[in-house]
Amino acid sequence: MEVRVVRCGDYRLRVTTWGHGSPHAVVLPGLSADARSLAPQIRELRRLYPSVHVIDLPGSAYRPALLVKDAKFSQLAEYVVAVMDAVGAGRATLVGHSLGGGVALHLALAHRERVESLVLIAPAALGRSLHWIYKLYCLPLIGRALLRPQQQRMSKTFLRRFLVGSSRGHDDHFLELLIRHSSDSRDRALTSRAIVWANQPPWWKRVLLLLTPGGEQMAFSVIDRIDALDSTPTLVLWGNEDRVICWRDALRIKDHHERTEVHIARAMGHMLPLEAPAWTNERIRAFCQLRWPALDKAA
Repeated sequence: MEVRVVRCGDYRLRVTTWGHGSPHAVVLPGLSADARSLAPQIRELRRLYPSVHVIDLPGSAYRPALLVKDAKFSQLAEYVVAVMDAVGAGRATLVGHSLGGGVALHLALAHRERVESLVLIAPAALGRSLHWIYKLYCLPLIGRALLRPQQQRMSKTFLRRFLVGSSRGHDDHFLELLIRHSSDSRDRALTSRAIVWANQPPWWKRVLLLLTPGGEQMAFSVIDRIDALDSTPTLVLWGNEDRVICWRDALRIKDHHERTEVHIARAMGHMLPLEAPAWTNERIRAFCQLRWPALDKAA
């Protein structure tokens, strides 16, 4: 394993690499998350790919925290491209969870030549809606209060209510593991707030957002452009009890993109990679090996 720092403008991005040579897999964790949130999938990818790179976005691993002016999805995608260049991953399979999935989609649309395939786990940017609390994040004073850096970690109640499905909701050992892995980093909190605020719609649309149901992803959704990726093999995995991003967004891409393979896990929530690691890994392995049989020999 090799841990490197890649400088992009004012920011330092951490990239952790296992192996060397092609083909490459690039892993993008979700908002305020790191490699631990996708640890079972990283282990599986290491069995499949000669090179696996986990990229932590600006402000997630090293100071300074990301600023709003640099935090649009399109800008985050360019940071990932810069890291890919630095580690010699000219073309790769992108594996993204939540925010990471949204960044992968934006990257694929801007740089189709860099993407071998997409593995998207409960990704942002496919639909129109998020959890209703996102509307409050868009309000200046309320949003600042709700997204302020916290000094205490998340609770089991929070996990059950928002992040974990009913299958693992009463598994105290599992919930305690998630709590231990959660971050109380001030820089991560400020980075998360910058990403939320940078990807809001214009103020007049925000007013409409408060008055009508849904629409929280309107400023960064790519569903209207997804046809451009019709030649990119894509796997979408979701939990049917995801309360952060609705699993029905998976059906949207299926309608637009006939090469998409979709699987929905029952009784699983937004933390699908950790809630159902064997289920998730089985589908990733089958998807990758079906398209590149040589990966089986490389493993």
